Amino acid sequence: MSKSKIMGLFAFMLAVAVLFSACGKTNNQSSAPNSQGSSTPASQAASETPKDKKGFHIALLDGTNQNPWRTQFEDQMNQLAEQLKKDGILTKYDTFVAQNDPAVQAQQMEQLINAGVDAIIINPVSATSLAPVIEKAIAKNIVVLGVDQHINQPKVISVSNDQYEWGKIQAEWLMKQLGGKGNILWFDALAGAPANDTRSKAFQDVLDKNPDVKVLKHVNADWDQGKAKQLMTQMLSTFPNYDGILTQDGQAVGILQAIQEAGKVLPKGITSDEVVSYLKIWHDINAKDPNKKLNAVIVENPPGIGVDTMWVAVKLLQGKKLKDNALSSDSADPNSKNALLIKPSLVITNENMEKYYEQYKDKPDTSYIDNILTEQQVDAFFQ
Repeated sequence: MSKSKIMGLFAFMLAVAVLFSACGKTNNQSSAPNSQGSSTPASQAASETPKDKKGFHIALLDGTNQNPWRTQFEDQMNQLAEQLKKDGILTKYDTFVAQNDPAVQAQQMEQLINAGVDAIIINPVSATSLAPVIEKAIAKNIVVLGVDQHINQPKVISVSNDQYEWGKIQAEWLMKQLGGKGNILWFDALAGAPANDTRSKAFQDVLDKNPDVKVLKHVNADWDQGKAKQLMTQMLSTFPNYDGILTQDGQAVGILQAIQEAGKVLPKGITSDEVVSYLKIWHDINAKDPNKKLNAVIVENPPGIGVDTMWVAVKLLQGKKLKDNALSSDSADPNSKNALLIKPSLVITNENMEKYYEQYKDKPDTSYIDNILTEQQVDAFFQ
């Protein structure tokens, strides 16, 4: 073969090799967003270069699953993930639980980054401990979303029930029941957890406007009914002359159990959320003595926020953009417009308690009154 033919054949083979090399590459992730001088959340920026429409790997990092709210939250996300797998939208979905250890949660996130996931949804143990590893995920153009609690990272979108509004409604209701004066016991949840701290700030802001209401004791019960019961039992002997109880979530169940077992008088007002066991205790107290009803309030904080957030993650991965007015500032992070807040729409008092009791009386004690957005309602947040 002549030298010219050999050179021509070599050039042809080189061109074919280049062509096949180009065809063999898959662009499953868009280029990393510019991290300099941009206030656009990374989850939104990532959507500017659409990824493949299907075949995503999404993971949940949950801070704990040691209370019924988190159990329902995770179960519903698992159910949606299974449906999305059947539809081909997801290829894989993982759940990791840190059991309230921020170091463990950071390690879990490192593992997911190394696995090359497309999106990570975080219900954080701490508002700040994940900052370095979140930056690493953003650099790899992984969509990072906060769920249920706000993450103070300007490039992370947090989808949550409006925790400040939740706390404000509860505290203002209690102040009204006390006529703006009296003694209260204050039970916060897990110190350092963003939702707890935001709610606690709302409680304090309302208390600051009611100087004649005195806090006898302020404790943390970690969203644990058993711990709340133990703390209340101790305080009943130390602070017998209290008027109201300001508390978060299902902790109210343990508090009421302590009061009942000690044979003490019910408070003039107590706050809570929508766990069904609490609704049943409330109904039973009222039925036992209609003249001595439990004066309580429930403000919704639905576990369905997890499903809502997974839909948001899918839409972002599919290249959709949130509307300009969809995001607002969370009270815990006022300088960043990166929160998709769902306002509480359900408030239960003695005026409508029986209606919800009849609706949920056959549900398990550990279930929650819930509210889940449809896919169409989630679509309304997008352009």
